[in-house]
Amino acid sequence: MLFASYSLFFEILFFVLLFVAGKWCLKNSWVNDVLLVGGNILILLHIVSWRSLFLLSLLALLAYGAGLLLHKRKLKWLLGVMLALLILLFSVRNYPLVQSWLGRWWTDLLSKHFLSVEKIGLSYILFRIIHWLVESYRGTLRSRNFLTYLNYLFFFPTFMAGPIDTLNNFHYWLTTTRVRFNLRMLLAGIGRIFIGALKTLLIVPLIKPFAIDYQILMPQMGVWGAVISAALLYSLYIYIDFSGYCDMAIGMAYMMGIRTPENFNNPYFSTNISEFWKRWHITFSTFLKIYVFKPVITLLNRLPIARWRMLVSVTAYLVTFLVCGLWHGSTVNFVLWGLWHGIGLSVYKIFTYKKTAKPLTLPRKIAGIGGTFLFVTVGWIFFNYPIDNLLTMFKLLF
Repeated sequence: MLFASYSLFFEILFFVLLFVAGKWCLKNSWVNDVLLVGGNILILLHIVSWRSLFLLSLLALLAYGAGLLLHKRKLKWLLGVMLALLILLFSVRNYPLVQSWLGRWWTDLLSKHFLSVEKIGLSYILFRIIHWLVESYRGTLRSRNFLTYLNYLFFFPTFMAGPIDTLNNFHYWLTTTRVRFNLRMLLAGIGRIFIGALKTLLIVPLIKPFAIDYQILMPQMGVWGAVISAALLYSLYIYIDFSGYCDMAIGMAYMMGIRTPENFNNPYFSTNISEFWKRWHITFSTFLKIYVFKPVITLLNRLPIARWRMLVSVTAYLVTFLVCGLWHGSTVNFVLWGLWHGIGLSVYKIFTYKKTAKPLTLPRKIAGIGGTFLFVTVGWIFFNYPIDNLLTMFKLLF
């Protein structure tokens, strides 16, 4: 968390006020970029080691050069090479199985370098680098300024857990100098941080112990009661905790005059699983849709399988959410969680294929919300417990 200590809190507050004053008074984008780069470095050094930051900066520099070449349509094969490199580095850092495949020599070499990079914020930086590379190749980026690019990657409010912004949106708000509007954003940001702190510091500690371990509730409720209660509490816990952090990240960005995208939109009021993924971790869902789901669809449409459109969609859902599960963790339970949602989306797609959407009556809407929440809650059981704990739970239940 950004506010891990009072000293860090006041350091961040001082920098935010300094940056806001500079943005309002100096009207010089270059000076503001330099100021933000310095602030990002100083604050992130409280969160990750200098070695991690240095190695990630080298990777960012390599990706920046590759993006410039891709924008000029030179060395088009470089996009595939860079994406493969990013996936390899992420896999080596997070999955011991991949390390064993590489052999001792490569593992020893990497352990002296990239394996020393901390996991905090790693995946979100890699997401932003992928966005930079792909959109540079597509020619959709409005700015290729190096300092803006660095600030986009290492923007401290969203460094650890998002939201995942786009470079175009970040650049737009970074260069906005409307003082009155920024003043309103400053006040809105303070309120947003208060709401996020209320969620994470007051509500989460009350429910977390019971949400993450059903065994605490077993003496009072028995096995079934404990598992059901813990699952329901976990659904609340993971939403309140994650949305609370996002509230604080968005609020901090607001204070600096930068409007980052929203990450949640009342996801537990979704009437189906497809709608849920449009409301839950919205920026990550959008990233998966653009950079995993659609490319898989495009690839499959070039194969003989393209004649079976439903099979193409189902395969793309399963691949996308297998990636989603593996991104969250390297253990089997995360794979099961990803496939759970992939299967759920596939079933929903099959049953709604070529059917005209009709306005839902109130009873059907309530049933849809309840069924979707139940489906998602069962999925969180896979997400929360390692496979050994899951097997123990099932033995106790059945």
